[in-house]
Amino acid sequence: MEIAIAIGIAAVAVYIIYKNIKKSSKGHCSGCSGCSKKCPSRK
Repeated sequence: MEIAIAIGIAAVAVYIIYKNIKKSSKGHCSGCSGCSKKCPSRK
């Protein structure tokens, strides 16, 4: 049971990281504090 929980947590973490990388490659803000000022959410 613990293995299934660990795999689930790892899968969610990988998914979140993948989404953030995909957003930042498109030039969108990934929610990090290091976003550039040209980020749409900073305007």
